[in-house]
Amino acid sequence: MPKNSKKPMEKQLIWQDETEQPRSKFRVAMIAWEIGRADSGFGVKIGSLGNILSELPAELIKTARQQNLELEIEILSPCFGHYDRNRLTKLDDLLPTMVDGNRYEFEIYKHIFVDGQKATYFWNHEQLHWTNATNIYPTDTQKGLELFASVNQALAAYIKQNDFDTIHLHDHHVGLLPFYLGDAYLQQMPVHFTIHNATYQGTTPLRGNGYESLNRIGLSGWQLFHKYFDFFGSLNPMKACLLKVFENGGKITTVSGDLQGSWGYAAELKESNDVIIAKAWAQKGSPPMGVFVPNQHLDLFEKLPITGITNGLAEKNYPQNMPELNATYLNVLQEKQGSDSPLFQHPLTQQKMLAKNHNFGRNNLTNKSELRRLLHIEAFGTEPAFDPIIITAVGRLVDQKNLGLIVDVLERSLDYDPGIKFVILASAPDGNQNGNISEIQLANLANIYRDRVYFNNNYQRVLAKLILAGGDFTLMPSRYEPCGLIDYEASLLGTIVIGRETGGLLKVRHCAYLYKWLDIKDRTGEANIFFEQIKIAIDTYRRNRGQHEYMVQRAMLIDAGWDKPAQQYLDMYRFGLLTKRWYNGRQQLLKQFIDSLGDNQRMFRRFFRPGQQEYRDIFDWQLKNTLEDVAKQLGNHIEISKY
Repeated sequence: MPKNSKKPMEKQLIWQDETEQPRSKFRVAMIAWEIGRADSGFGVKIGSLGNILSELPAELIKTARQQNLELEIEILSPCFGHYDRNRLTKLDDLLPTMVDGNRYEFEIYKHIFVDGQKATYFWNHEQLHWTNATNIYPTDTQKGLELFASVNQALAAYIKQNDFDTIHLHDHHVGLLPFYLGDAYLQQMPVHFTIHNATYQGTTPLRGNGYESLNRIGLSGWQLFHKYFDFFGSLNPMKACLLKVFENGGKITTVSGDLQGSWGYAAELKESNDVIIAKAWAQKGSPPMGVFVPNQHLDLFEKLPITGITNGLAEKNYPQNMPELNATYLNVLQEKQGSDSPLFQHPLTQQKMLAKNHNFGRNNLTNKSELRRLLHIEAFGTEPAFDPIIITAVGRLVDQKNLGLIVDVLERSLDYDPGIKFVILASAPDGNQNGNISEIQLANLANIYRDRVYFNNNYQRVLAKLILAGGDFTLMPSRYEPCGLIDYEASLLGTIVIGRETGGLLKVRHCAYLYKWLDIKDRTGEANIFFEQIKIAIDTYRRNRGQHEYMVQRAMLIDAGWDKPAQQYLDMYRFGLLTKRWYNGRQQLLKQFIDSLGDNQRMFRRFFRPGQQEYRDIFDWQLKNTLEDVAKQLGNHIEISKY
C-alpha cells in the first residue's frame, strides 16, 4: 500500500534530521521501455534513453549514500524476446491483463546485475515474442497501443502489490501507467515523468470513436478521452500522462535545461509553431519554407511547467577512465570476439591499441596525438603527413541527427583546405529512405576521395570511441537534440563540436562552433551556414592554434558528471513527498470546512461564486468544485451556475 506523509523515511529524506535513528529504505520504481545494459543480455539500447537508464540508478544511489540516505531503485521493464529467461529468477505470480477483449497473463522475472542494480521484467509470449535486441517498438500504432496497454496494466498490478515510495516514468511507452494505478492510489503516491524525446508521443488513430478506443484498452472512455487523451481526433498517451502527473503534483522533466526551463530542450518544448516560424524568419530574412516543432503541436507543453535536468555521463566516459582506450579491456574484448574478427582493421592500429593504454587527460595530450595517428592509419592505411585536420561524425543517419547534411558540405570543405580529412561512422535504420540515400552518397564520396574521406556504416563501439578520441572536430548538425551525449563525449575527449545550436547541444556552446538555423526545408541555406562554421573552425586551427588549444582545454573541463543532476532528481523525489502532503492537507482543510457548514451547505453553494481571470482564486475554485462533488455524491442536483 502507498505510504502516508508521516512515514519515518520521508522525514529522513526531507529533513535529514541527525537526531533521527536509521530508517528503512526509500524505494523508487524506475520504469522505462529500454534500460541500456545491452551487453549483459538483459537490456536494450536503441537511443539515449538506454544510456541514461544504464547510469542514472547507480548515480542516484551513490549520491543518496553520500547523504546517509538508503535509496533502493528497482527498474521495471518488459522482458524482450531475446532475453535468456532461464538465467532470470521467475516469480510464481501471474499478472492478468485485458486488451480488446483478449486476456494476457504476464510472467514476472527478477535479475540483479553485477553492480547490484535490481531489475524486474514482464513477459507475455503473445505480446513480446517478436522483439529482439534491435526491434522493440511496433511499427503499427494500433499494435503498439495494445502492447503498451497490456504491459502497463501488468506494471500497475505489480506496483500495487509492492512497497514503493515514488514512481519515476520515462517516455510515453509507460505513460498509461498512472491511469491503470487509479486516482485513489495516486492520491498518496508521487509520480514523476521524464521526457527523453517528445517527437514520439504514442499518438494513435481512433478505432471507432474516442470512448471505444479507450474502452478496448481497459480505460473509461467517457471519463478520460476528452480531458486527457484527445489530440486532433487521435489518442495521445504522452498528453494524457503529462496532465495526470501534473494534476497529482508530480514533476514533468526533460533531459536538458535548468529547473526553470529557461534553456535547452525544456525551453524548446514550450515554443509554439508561430514562435518558431517568427524566429526562422528573423534568422534568414525571408519566410521559412518549413520548421520543426519540438512539441509536435501539443500545446499542453506551452502551458505546463517543464523542468530541465541536464543528464550526465558516468566516469567511464572520461578519457582518463575510458575502457575502450585501455589495453587490458581491449584484449579481453578481443578474446571474446575471436582472432578472426579483429577490433581494428589495420594491423598496426590493432597491435598498438592492444599493446598499451591510451588513456589521457587535459594536462597530457600525448596519447590523444597518438590516437589521432592511429585513427588516420585505421581509416586511410597510411601515416598522417604534415598536419591533417580530422573531422569526424558518429551517429545514425536519421532525420533527427541530420547527418545527411554532411554530403552538402563535404566537397566544399575538402576544397577549402587540402589538409582536411573526414572520418564518418554512420548508418541508416532499415527502411529509412532518406538515411539509405545518405549512406549511398557518403559511400560514393569515400570512393572518389579515398585518401581523404572514410565512411563506415557498420557501427562498432571501440571504433566509435577511437574516432571521437582521435578526431579534431566532430559534426552534429542535429535537427533537434533533447539531451545530447556525443557532444559531451567528444568534448571530454578534446574533440570540438561543430553543429547546430539546439536542445542539449547548448551545454557545449562555450567550447564549440554552433550555428542557428530553423528552416528545415531550406537545405541549401542550412548547408551554407553549416559550412561557415566549419570554415571558422578550420581557420582557428590553422591560424590561431592557441585559441584552438584553449577551446580544447575548455571542452575537456566540462562538468559532465552526474553529481548535480543526481542531486536534482533526489530533490524531485523529496518535492513529490512534500507536494503530496500539501495536496492532502488542502483536501483535509476543504473537508473540514464543508463539514462545518452543516445545514448551511446548500445556501453557501448558491451564493458562492469565485472570481474569474485576474480575480481568479485557485483555492476558491477548488472549494467550489469540491462542493459540487459533494452535492453529486449526496444526490443533490441543485443547479449551480457554471463559469
